[in-house]
Amino acid sequence: MANKKLRIAILSDLHCHPEKPNFKDNNTYLFSAKLRSPINEHPVEDLLDLINKKGMTVDLVLSPGDITDHCDKQGLFSGWSYVTEIARALEAKRTIATIGNHDVDSRFTYSNYSFDVIKKVKQGFPIDKKFIGSFWDKGYTFIEDEDFQILVLNSTHYHTHATTDNKIESPALKGKVDSSQLEEIEQYLQINNFPDKIKIFLCHHHPIQHSRHQLGEHDFIENGEQLLNILGQYKFDIAIHGHKHDPLLRYENTNSGHQIPILSSGSFSATNQVLWCGIWNYFHVIEISKEDDFPATGKIETFTFKPKSGWKNDTEDGFLPFTGFGFLGDLNSIQSKIQEKLLNRGVVNWSEILEIAPEILNLTPDKMAALENMLLSRNINISSKIGVGPKHIYHATD
Repeated sequence: MANKKLRIAILSDLHCHPEKPNFKDNNTYLFSAKLRSPINEHPVEDLLDLINKKGMTVDLVLSPGDITDHCDKQGLFSGWSYVTEIARALEAKRTIATIGNHDVDSRFTYSNYSFDVIKKVKQGFPIDKKFIGSFWDKGYTFIEDEDFQILVLNSTHYHTHATTDNKIESPALKGKVDSSQLEEIEQYLQINNFPDKIKIFLCHHHPIQHSRHQLGEHDFIENGEQLLNILGQYKFDIAIHGHKHDPLLRYENTNSGHQIPILSSGSFSATNQVLWCGIWNYFHVIEISKEDDFPATGKIETFTFKPKSGWKNDTEDGFLPFTGFGFLGDLNSIQSKIQEKLLNRGVVNWSEILEIAPEILNLTPDKMAALENMLLSRNINISSKIGVGPKHIYHATD
């Protein structure tokens, strides 16, 4: 059987801009001229140090938009430079981004045309000109490779200047994909249907509702659910978006019955969500595996940034360091394997559990929590949350 693998780094919502005199006006840890020492206070320099120490490499770097803040020109150039610097350190073969609502000039700052600045950045932004295809004129493009197919959507394609005081109806607030785009995307996939490829959907705004922590209810992609239903017909393996600054991994059940994992990336370096609701900053590395035309499985390693601590993946107070997707079976089967392994033994190393049930690494956070509760109901404890990487598992004593 043909087995395809792909390693992807995800960094979203940098919100890079020059440091402002009034602290309250700053929306990022990543200023365009930020000094790189102390290392653990600079999100990029500390990550470069981590990449070097761990010898981390990836095939692709994906960035779901909002490189800058309020279409700041210096923030655009510096932010993209930071992204490409990280990509070089990771030895990525390609860097692919889309653009977010803060990357386009929808606030009359520089021009009467929202895309006047963003189209002139060049330097391979947001996609190298060899692969950018119809991104600017149609609002989406497909990038094809021997091992993968990526749909990159510009969810700000219809962002015009905000000419209304009604924030819900403001064209600069939410994303959109319209009926003609949906038709064209479906027609493309009918002709270019490669079941054995790893299929990824990249966008900025969230395609389904994501309104936790009072972070907004009206900024989703209009017609996003219809787009996911089309992608479900062609068994897309994962959707990745930014915008919300709130990391979340869940499945969307599409009309075809295919479940698409959706990863809300969170923010790499923005600070507004830290101040508003205590959500940290995140960097993800996803390892995707696919055999023939079966749904892909994925393992996600996540690093959390905190000032003065730098990037760590040993925290429980946020998005867990080790999660995944692709296991759609019955959790009872995993629970039975664990019970059998614990039979007549008080304590078992977690590494032994992963040997008999490696599918645990392909569980989403909610399924990890469900498995933990199932085991706890049977008087079986784990030394830490599954998504943190426990050391051992044991029978609780009365």
